[in-house]
Amino acid sequence: MTDSFKIIRDSIHGNIRFDGIFLKLLNSPELQRLSSIKQLGLAHLVFPGAHHTRVEHSFGTFHMASQIAESIHLSDEEKKIAKCAALLHDIGHGPFSHTLESILRNSLDVDHVDLTQKLITGQYSIFQDDEKQFAQHTQTVADILENHHIDTQTISDMIKGNIKNKPYLTQILNSVIDVDQLDYLLRDAYYTGVAYGMIDTQRFVQTVRIHQDQLALNRKGVGVVENILMARALMYSSVYYHKTVRIAELMLSRALEMLPSLHPFNFFSMTDAELVMHLKKQESFQHSLITRLKYRQLFKQAFVRSSQQLSKDQKEQISRLEQNNLRREKEKLFEEKLHLPKGHIIIDIPSPDLHQAEPRIQQTDIPIIDGDISKTLNEYTPVAKAIRMRSIPDWEVMIITDEKYRKTVSENAEKLLFS
Repeated sequence: MTDSFKIIRDSIHGNIRFDGIFLKLLNSPELQRLSSIKQLGLAHLVFPGAHHTRVEHSFGTFHMASQIAESIHLSDEEKKIAKCAALLHDIGHGPFSHTLESILRNSLDVDHVDLTQKLITGQYSIFQDDEKQFAQHTQTVADILENHHIDTQTISDMIKGNIKNKPYLTQILNSVIDVDQLDYLLRDAYYTGVAYGMIDTQRFVQTVRIHQDQLALNRKGVGVVENILMARALMYSSVYYHKTVRIAELMLSRALEMLPSLHPFNFFSMTDAELVMHLKKQESFQHSLITRLKYRQLFKQAFVRSSQQLSKDQKEQISRLEQNNLRREKEKLFEEKLHLPKGHIIIDIPSPDLHQAEPRIQQTDIPIIDGDISKTLNEYTPVAKAIRMRSIPDWEVMIITDEKYRKTVSENAEKLLFS
């Protein structure tokens, strides 16, 4: 006889209960794969405690969605939809989470949200070819949702942020401040050991409201909103876009980019360890980069410029390099002129990756309810505007290379970059 519920002891939220459809989803292959995918990719090379996984974050997001659904008095059906979407919102993440997101976008014009939608609606299978024989009786997410008469398209739309007739429902998971952000800020701060993610989530839950079909906050919640927005800005500048973390991520991305062929489910159905082993079996370039990451022998910064250090003309040239093909051509120029081996020069223009990975980073306004009147956050505090003006990360362009080529690249970088 199987248990009718399970309690998961979470390091952030304490006991989280799973029953009914949520217990079945908990045991689905799509969700269980996330237990082998690190939440913060290669951040553990800088923050040794950052070994937490995507599945932990999924549990926490589910828990936060449950609390908010109760607080704003959703119907039973809406609660079920919101909690399903929160639990499943990241099942399309591939190895090392956001680290390889730019490859999906640049090479395949998809992202992890697209893959999540395809898994939920049953268009893709998470199983690799050699795994299918062991999963004949395993229920997938799409099967479970269908068996419980849950509209997979509604769940998919909520994750994508496309529910138009009930905007408050999709805003639980996709808005200026949502359950996804609340959990990852708390969780990532805890495991990296930084002090920036301390957020009073209970206060947020207590002050959230539905106003004219939109999620809003009671005026008493302004302080906690300021705290959340500040925590988000500091976590991005100090953790997610820490220079050394970024260098490690760029090296892993380059190893994958230089494979002869690429298809999302050739690697996005893998776990972190499976991708590492796959790359080690490839050409010597992939093997060398993976080995260097293993022993933290990273490329070094040879050139860096902030926005304030660039002229208007230079900024325009850098903005053109946001196009993947033009950036690759510039890297080839460096290789040819400086006689560098292929793949050993990486030009980083972080802004596009940042805004694709976290499109909410510049969103700071949320409706504030004061009596019967709805006002903007900007009318209550200057903090939101100050955060929007803050540069994240603190470089506009960075060039990294092997230590033995660092001096040569550094001496010639400005001339070649802006030629």
